[in-house]
Amino acid sequence: MASEVFFRADATYCALASAGSDWIESSPSGPCGEDALYEFTLPPCPDGSYELAPLWVQRLRPDGTYGSAELVSGRQCVTVADLRAEARREFATLHVPTPDLTLQTASPTLLINAWYPAHTTATPITRETTLLGVPVQVRAVPVEFVWDFDDPFSPTGPTLTTTDPGRAWTPGDDDVDHTWIAHAWTRLGDPHTPTGKNAETHRAANGAKYRTNVTITLTTTWQGQYRILGAPTWTTIPDTLTTTSPAGTYTLTEARTHLYCDTLNGDTTC
Repeated sequence: MASEVFFRADATYCALASAGSDWIESSPSGPCGEDALYEFTLPPCPDGSYELAPLWVQRLRPDGTYGSAELVSGRQCVTVADLRAEARREFATLHVPTPDLTLQTASPTLLINAWYPAHTTATPITRETTLLGVPVQVRAVPVEFVWDFDDPFSPTGPTLTTTDPGRAWTPGDDDVDHTWIAHAWTRLGDPHTPTGKNAETHRAANGAKYRTNVTITLTTTWQGQYRILGAPTWTTIPDTLTTTSPAGTYTLTEARTHLYCDTLNGDTTC
């Protein structure tokens, strides 16, 4: 058996007639008894705070039973600010699954000068826990997305930074362009330059140029927040987490044109 048992319970404060004065003692919630002159409880905590009931202990006696409850600490009115340090520690241990990253294409081969939309499944991750005896929610919210399309020739720079998780193109949507979370490669690279910044390209037997190992990734920044369970607003934690999502590896190539004879009207002249 444990030598001490701790628990939280509301307190009733009793003025006892037998004490000969207005001496006050406390006990776990319950009637004070016939010897009490009067009893009272503390008023509720102010709005915006959480009431943490008094902490009591019962100690193991030599006969194997527990003694009467003794008050260890009185009631506390805990505010969001009181929980900040604990919330930061809880956020640091929060497991944030790596969100999916999708580059919308039906083929692992990409064409230059074609726009490909990208999107992610990143959504807030929430954990319920107890901090300092207070039920709390701690969450990670995706606030920034850095898209790396592995394009050293991009006129807008090597990455695209947004606060938008992007969306998939569906039939009926307008054409994909620069207003989307999307990318269009404008160059393959230099087939005469070895690997490095210029993105090595290759030539197929039919003369087509292509570039392999185009790797697309997304870095997501997650902002920490917390609130007392049931509170309407979240408080920002001054810490962030990051995840890196791969979309896969692709081959980039050119669209090649071919001239055919028009024989629909019997014309065989090319």
